[in-house]
Amino acid sequence: MKSPSLSLAAGVAALGLALAGCGSSGTSEDGSAGGATRTVTDATGAEVEVPAEPERVVTLHYAATQPVYDLGFMPVGQGVFEPGIVPEDIEEEIESVPVVADAEEPKLEEIAKVEPDMILAPNIYDEEVLAQLEDVAPVYTFTLRGGDRAKWTQRTEEIADALGVPEQVDELQSEFQSRQQEIADTYADVIEDNNTVGVIGAYEENSFYAWGEENMTGTLLTPLGFTWSKQENAIVEDEPEPEATLSNEKIDSAVGDADILFIDSNLRAELNPFMKDLQTTTLYKELPAVRNDRVFAAGKNTVAGYTDANYTLDRVEEALQGIQEK
Repeated sequence: MKSPSLSLAAGVAALGLALAGCGSSGTSEDGSAGGATRTVTDATGAEVEVPAEPERVVTLHYAATQPVYDLGFMPVGQGVFEPGIVPEDIEEEIESVPVVADAEEPKLEEIAKVEPDMILAPNIYDEEVLAQLEDVAPVYTFTLRGGDRAKWTQRTEEIADALGVPEQVDELQSEFQSRQQEIADTYADVIEDNNTVGVIGAYEENSFYAWGEENMTGTLLTPLGFTWSKQENAIVEDEPEPEATLSNEKIDSAVGDADILFIDSNLRAELNPFMKDLQTTTLYKELPAVRNDRVFAAGKNTVAGYTDANYTLDRVEEALQGIQEK
């Protein structure tokens, strides 16, 4: 993802007018305008004074939006997201939340209009953009890119700290780990017989995405007892992050050793056009996992939070049950 440009500066004058119309969106020095405050340390190490009980939170990326609703909150403004990645039971509610940031940059005037008392921003913005956001409300920066990108549970912990509900993360994690253990125990024989797993996605023409076990989906699958594809691990070994974009011609050398192949989808088990195109290629059709009918849609490879993680476990459990019944 590219860092946003400085084109935001053009909207600063209009932002001032919007803020004047909205009234105060922060707290006074004694905290009286927005209630009590507390100081938290964000993902960059910066100390940020935020409301003790935030009520109007803006999330500038879906990687924060999902943890926010996982933790029992609903944002008043959010970053753009693709159709189908929101759970069906809250889809209508999420879609009613104003979109105040696109894939590249926040929309300052739109953010000001929703009068946030805190902004959750990914660690992709430069200092000038952050300064402009801070004129609207306190900004807590969370981890999206960098060496900790794969640690989706850490990102949820960061969001929970910003929201003042760290205890809720412990509950989510305990329930999730218990479920992983239950699946591992229930389907131990199936996993032992189909032990090697590979995970791929496709996001552009004539190429696919390989994921090593140290990435997000690995934290979901390896605790179940699977062994990651040695080919796939080797391919991403020298990458800055354990993931790589490869031409379709390399599909066999990437996951040809996988007994089971889990592929990227939305939260409806729907595949995007690039993945559908990959599935029409001869090399894909010749993969052992494909010939043995061991390919399954498993939700988003980029795990935003516990909703994504549990959806993947749903699909994996469904796949293992189907194999067991054959």
